[in-house]
Amino acid sequence: MQACYIERYGDAQQLRIGEQPEPTPGPGELVFRMCAASINPIDFKTRAGVVKAILPYKMPLILGSDAAGVVTALGAGVSNYPIGTRVAARLNKTRIGAFAQSVCAHVDQLAVIPDAVDFADAAAVALAGLTAWQCLTEVLQLKAGQRVLIHAGSGGVGHLAIQLAKNLGAHVTTTASRDTHAWLTELGADCCIDYKSQDFTRLCAPFDAVLDTQGGEILLRSIAHTNAGGAVVSIGDVPTPEVAAELGKPLLKPVFWWLSRKPRAQARAAGVRYRYWFMRENGVQLGMLLGMLESGALKVKIAQEFALSDCIAALRLSEAGRVRGKIVLRG
Repeated sequence: MQACYIERYGDAQQLRIGEQPEPTPGPGELVFRMCAASINPIDFKTRAGVVKAILPYKMPLILGSDAAGVVTALGAGVSNYPIGTRVAARLNKTRIGAFAQSVCAHVDQLAVIPDAVDFADAAAVALAGLTAWQCLTEVLQLKAGQRVLIHAGSGGVGHLAIQLAKNLGAHVTTTASRDTHAWLTELGADCCIDYKSQDFTRLCAPFDAVLDTQGGEILLRSIAHTNAGGAVVSIGDVPTPEVAAELGKPLLKPVFWWLSRKPRAQARAAGVRYRYWFMRENGVQLGMLLGMLESGALKVKIAQEFALSDCIAALRLSEAGRVRGKIVLRG
């Protein structure tokens, strides 16, 4: 089968398009024909070896974390996803491989795609939508009436998080370039801040919750501008110590403790809950998000589509940044 893969970590020159073995489903797994897969920042970070200490992979490695398609083969014990079923999945972090003509997934990672939902939308909402939902509900524990700041609202996670936060009844502020403000207001943002020319700490009262996608100085300023008793979650900085245990890497706990010491110290001094979030695959939650797509309660913006054969160009575009919405591959 055709796939986009690497044989060693490095820059974009390491990306390859070519033949790789077809996957074989094990117990509790199935294989589906990839009809769409989405590009995420974790893809170029994985290629570069940024996460190899957390997620060591064998080479060659087929990239890609979320995909949608049609079931073609079943492993032992799988009976509730007949061949021909339309499914979407956020693949397990230890066994990725969405950028291929055939994809293997465990049933716990899967959700059935409603007939009215396109494959591209289903694939695009998997990783980004689960990230946004888990950050808002499990970490921030966002409640109706609370004020939340979502950074980079026009990005893949950001534009979904705005809608989900609004559906939870929150007052939503987002940072984004000025030319996206009208679109983000349509999605539900109550206040849009131009990150190029405006300072959210000067224009806004302190927030009850913050979803940080940037890390660094933006994260520190966000923590300082959060009410005592509030919460901040980051998907853009370095992991906090609890992530080591969650990933089964206890030896990394002191490393994460040291690397994340500055934002954790600032949050502790401000009386703010803070942690990094490494989203987890969850078929039940994905099914809920697909249901929201079907009902119109959630909309995903596809910035650009590429054929699988043009995966390298798609990954380069993602790494260049400033993508509004999601980049999708069509199988």
